[in-house]
Amino acid sequence: MTEDKIISTEKTSRKRPPKTRHIDVRFTEDEYYQVLKDARLSGRSKSIYLHDIAIGHKPSLPMTAEQQEALKGLTGARAELVYIRNALHALPQTERKKLFKRADFMERWFQGVNDIIREWSNIRNRFLDMI
Repeated sequence: MTEDKIISTEKTSRKRPPKTRHIDVRFTEDEYYQVLKDARLSGRSKSIYLHDIAIGHKPSLPMTAEQQEALKGLTGARAELVYIRNALHALPQTERKKLFKRADFMERWFQGVNDIIREWSNIRNRFLDMI
């Protein structure tokens, strides 16, 4: 065995101690298929899935279509903020000061910010409803 392989093996064993102990668990037919389904959804083998649950980890599931849509909404709202920021930064400081002193601009500014905040709240609520 070369020195590189020995060092690699040592690093691996230091990161995760070998799992030498096991526990046998029995399930009903329905429970067994539920475990298989949940493990598959989380992208883990049934052994790793059950191990993670047993030690208190909550395996995450892939995002649902609704969560993906909500994330796209967040991305769109962020893009709007970046667009506004870039537009303002492109202006000279004196122009920015003039804009923020105008009542009509400030009214539209606050309306735009409120719209974005409202959208973020809607997205947040959709995520919370899914939990």
